This record gives sequence, structure tokens and C-alpha cells, in this order.
Amino acid sequence: MLPRYTASNMTTIGLPFEKMLIYGILLLLLVQFFACTHFIQENHQGHRETATQPLLVEQQLLSTIKNAEELGKGHPLLLSSLYSLANFYHDRKEYDKAAMQYERALHLKEDISGPNHPDVVAILQRYARLLKEAKRPTEAANLLARADAILAHSASSPIVP
Repeated sequence: MLPRYTASNMTTIGLPFEKMLIYGILLLLLVQFFACTHFIQENHQGHRETATQPLLVEQQLLSTIKNAEELGKGHPLLLSSLYSLANFYHDRKEYDKAAMQYERALHLKEDISGPNHPDVVAILQRYARLLKEAKRPTEAANLLARADAILAHSASSPIVP
């Protein structure tokens, strides 16, 4: 028969089992932290973005959009893919391409939820930020004014159960 161990009789160097367990977990976390930071530093130092990486991301997003369009105009994958592609172009400062995708995402969201739905606001605000960066402040201001109006209206509307 095997002996039964309890927390009270499992002590090492005068420390109770619970404290040893906590110290062991902390030590493991510390080792994992240093291993992760070392890995990140090595990869960051040796990482160079190749010309094909953004192209692959763009192709994957375009493929996803094409597949999502086959699922139907109201499918959530289509909207999220359009928005992701717009953000991808925006981050790469390809403002014309990004604007076109934000427009598509905005029209799709308006068709699904209505032009004054609060969910439209996020797209309007992100699109306005793009327009500001693209030196189109008047258009950006118009989108922000529309977003503010939607938010003000939704805040003043009574909640219907």
C-alpha cells in the first residue's frame, strides 16, 4: 500500500507544501517569461519584412472576401473581411485602396443595420481618420459629424426591451 501524503507532512527545508508550490509556479512563470522575451528579441533582430509578405496578406484577404460574397451580402465574414482589408491598406498608407474598402464596408453595414445604427459609427470614425491622413479634412469632418449625430441620437433614444 502506498503512503498517503498530505500538505502537512510534505515539507521541504522547513517550508510548507503550499509555499513550495507557489514558489515553483513563480519560478516556472519567470523561466517562461525570459524564454519568451529571448525568442521575441531573436526574431525581432533577424526579422525583415519581405516584399511577398504584404502581398500574401492582401491575397488572402481578397480571397476571403470573394468566398464571403458567395455566402451572401449579409454574412458577417464579408463585413469583417472588407474592414480588415481597409485597415490593411490604411496601415500601409495606401489611402485610395483603403478608402474604397471603407466605402464598401460602410455601405454594407448601412444595408444590414440601417444608416443611423450605432454600429455604423466605428466605420465612419476609422474612415474619417484615413481621410485626415490622406489630407482630405473636409470629407473627414463630414464623416465625424455624421458619426457624432448618430451617437447623439442613439444616446437620447429610449431603450426598448
